[in-house]
Amino acid sequence: MRAFVLASVLILAACGDAGGGVTSDVGPDSDGSSTGGATPTTGDIGTSDTGGSDDSGASTGPAGPLMPDPGDPRYALVDELVQLDGSQSSGAVMYQWDPGDGSGPGPKGPSPVLEVSYAKPGRYKPILTVFDEQGDSLAAGVTITVTHAPSWVPRHSSSVVRVGARVAVVSPDSNEVMIASGDERGFAVERHVKVGERPVTVAAIDAEVLAVVAQDDASLQFLRADGQGGVTQLALPPASRPYGVVADGETLFVGLQATGQLARVDFAGGNPVLEDILDVGPDVRGVSLLPDGRVAVTRWRSRPGGATVWAVDPQGGMVETWSLAFDPQAASDTEVGGVPSYLGPVVVAPTGDAAVVPGLQANVGQGLYLNGEPLAADLTMRAVVAYLDPQTGGEWFDRRKQFDNRGMASAAVHSRFGDYLYVATRGPRTVERVDVFSGDVAGNTFDAGYAPQGLALSEDDRFLFIDAYMSRELVVHDTRVFDEPTPPLARLQIASKEPLSPEVLRGKQIFNDSADPRISKDSYIACAHCHLEAESDLQVWDFTERGEGLRDTHALRGHAGVGDGPIHWSANFDEVQDFENDIRNAFGGSGLLSDADWSSGTRSQTLGDPKAGLSPDLDALAAYLATLTDEPRSPFRAPGGGLPPAAEAGRLLFLSPALGCVSCHKGPRLTDSEFVDPGVPLLHDVGTLGPGSGKRMGKPLTGLDTPTLHGVWRTAPYLHDGSAADLEAVLTDKNAKDLHGVTSSLTPDERADLVAYLLCLDGEVD
Repeated sequence: MRAFVLASVLILAACGDAGGGVTSDVGPDSDGSSTGGATPTTGDIGTSDTGGSDDSGASTGPAGPLMPDPGDPRYALVDELVQLDGSQSSGAVMYQWDPGDGSGPGPKGPSPVLEVSYAKPGRYKPILTVFDEQGDSLAAGVTITVTHAPSWVPRHSSSVVRVGARVAVVSPDSNEVMIASGDERGFAVERHVKVGERPVTVAAIDAEVLAVVAQDDASLQFLRADGQGGVTQLALPPASRPYGVVADGETLFVGLQATGQLARVDFAGGNPVLEDILDVGPDVRGVSLLPDGRVAVTRWRSRPGGATVWAVDPQGGMVETWSLAFDPQAASDTEVGGVPSYLGPVVVAPTGDAAVVPGLQANVGQGLYLNGEPLAADLTMRAVVAYLDPQTGGEWFDRRKQFDNRGMASAAVHSRFGDYLYVATRGPRTVERVDVFSGDVAGNTFDAGYAPQGLALSEDDRFLFIDAYMSRELVVHDTRVFDEPTPPLARLQIASKEPLSPEVLRGKQIFNDSADPRISKDSYIACAHCHLEAESDLQVWDFTERGEGLRDTHALRGHAGVGDGPIHWSANFDEVQDFENDIRNAFGGSGLLSDADWSSGTRSQTLGDPKAGLSPDLDALAAYLATLTDEPRSPFRAPGGGLPPAAEAGRLLFLSPALGCVSCHKGPRLTDSEFVDPGVPLLHDVGTLGPGSGKRMGKPLTGLDTPTLHGVWRTAPYLHDGSAADLEAVLTDKNAKDLHGVTSSLTPDERADLVAYLLCLDGEVD
C-alpha cells in the first residue's frame, strides 16, 4: 500500500499538540501527482537500515536525545489496517501507543509498530510515548483521518469550475469567461472569452469544453478552454432567466429561474440540442447531480414555513419535494431562528452519503410585533449550512450550522475525501473551513475579496479558487497554510476591462459588503443580504422597532434609486443616502458619514437635511442604485414580447375608469409615488392596513406609497405586509371593500385576464 499524504494543510489545525509532544507538518504528494478521486489508503511504512529497528521491528535503541516521531498524518479507509510506526524516534528503547480510538494506551514494548483499524469515519489522534534507558518519557501525536472510500464525483452549479488543468470563472458585468492555469510555481490568466449577456454559472463538459449560462440572453454558450474555435450558442426559452448548469457527461441540466423549470440539453457530438423541459417549481436556482441519477434543484428564496429542494427524475419527470425546516429557536449571541433562504446548490460529499446547502438563515419570526423581541443587528440573520441525506432528502436538523459574525454563506465545496467543507461568506469576505467530523471551523481566510460567490478546489486539494466577483479577482490560496494569515498565491483579474465607472463599481462593492465596520456590526448585514442581485428576498420583516411595522421587501431592479419616487412602503426616505440611517441603526455600523456631518442640523433624520454630497462612499451607493433601470423580461409575455390575448383583455380592464386602477398606478412606471410637499408623501389607504402594519417613522400610518406594478410577476407575496400570496388574493380577499380598485364586480374570467396582464408588466409600455 502507498501512503496517502494530505495535499493541503487540512491537518494543521486538527493535529494540535497531542499529548503535549511534537506534531508533524503535512505536504503535498511527494511526486506532485494528483490523487483525484483515488481511494485513500494507509501506506506501507518502511524501516530504515540505520533508523533504529531490526528486521523484526524491535527497536535497537538509536543514539541521540529522546525524541518521539509518530510518523506523518495520513488518510485511511474505515476498517483498513493502519500501521503506526515510531521507528524514526531517537533515544528510545521502549514504545507505547494509544491508538486514539478510545481504547486507551497499550502495553510498553520494544517494538515501535502498532497495527490498528478504525471502525468509523473520523479524525483520530494516536499518541506515541517513548521511553529511554533511564525511564524518562516523551509523547507526540499524529492525525489519522479515516473516511469511507470516495464513490462520487461532486457536480453542482458554480461560477467557477476546474476544466482539465485549467480553471474557468464567469464575469457577469463584462460578459466574459476568464480562463487561467498554473501550479505551485505561479498562476496566470490565459485568456478572456466574450460570451452572452450576464454569464452567471459555468460547467465543464469534459477536460476542454465549457458550458456557460448567459442569463440575460437566455442561452447556453459553449467554448473550448484552450481557446480553439469560437463560441456556440443554444437558445433557451425566452425570458426564462436560466441560472444553474451542471454537466453529466454530454448531458446538461439548466435551471430556468423565471419559469420554474429544468432544461435537459444533449451535447453529443458537440452539437447542443434542447431535449426536454421539466416543470419543477418557483424560483429555481442551484442545480446538482445526485448519486442516484436524479437532479437536485434548489428554490432560491424561501417562504416563511421552510426552504425547498426538489429532486427531479430527468427521465420520468417525477419531482420529489424536500424541505429544510423553519428553525423556531430564540435568537442568542451565537444563533438565530428563522428560515434558510438564498439557497445555493446542493453540494454532495465525495462519499455520496451526505450533502450540504449553503444560504442565509433569515430571522423573520422575530420583532416587537411578532414576538416582543427587537430585531437587533446581530440577531437578524446568520450564514448557515444545512445538512441533508442526498438519497432521501431528509434534513439532519441538529447538524444545521450557523456561522457567528457571518451574514450569508454563498458557496461551498468539499475536500476530495469529504472530511473538510469550504464555505464562502459573501458579505464578510471570508472562506471558512469546516471539519465535517466535528462540525467546527478549522481555519479560514479573511479578505478573500468583495462578494465571494464561487469556490473550486484543485484535484489534489492543494489550491482553493475563490471567485471574488466584486473585486474582479479569481483568488488562489494554498490550502496547506489555510489557517495562517498568509497572503494568497495569486489574484487574477476576471474582467479584461472594468465595465463600470469607478464610482458605480465602488457603490456596488459597498452594497454587497458587510465586512466594513462602518457598514455593519460584526459583519452580519449587507444591503445585498436582503436585496441580493438588487432583487427582493421575498421575506416579510418586522420593523416595528424602526418605527414601522411588518414590511415586505421591495425589489430594487428597475427603480433607478429614487426614479420611482420616495423609498419604502411608507415613503420614509427621499434619497438613497438616507440608508445611512439603516446602516447606523439596523445594521449596527458606525456610518459612512462623519459623525460631525451626521449630527449637523436634521441630517440624522430621514427626510431631514440632505446627505448627498457629504460622503463619497454614500454617494457611490446612490450612483450604483441609480443604474438599476432595467426590469427583467416577464416570461408571461407572448414569444415575440407582446401581450397574449388574455393579457390584452386584462389591459383593457386595467385601463377602465370603472375599476380605477390607473388613478394610482398611472404613467409609464404605473405609480403616483411623489412628495406633494417637502417631506409629505402622497399616501393611500387601500384597506390593507392592519394590527401589524405599525407606524410611519414612529407616527400614525395613514396610508401607503403606491408601488410600481412592473415586475410583480417575480415579487410574490404582495402588499406591504406580504399578506397576499398571489395576485388573485390582492383582488379578492384583500380588497373586500373595493378600496384597492373596484374589483368585486369582475367575473372569475375577468379577474384571470387582469392577473394575466399584471404578470406581463416588466417595464414595457403596452
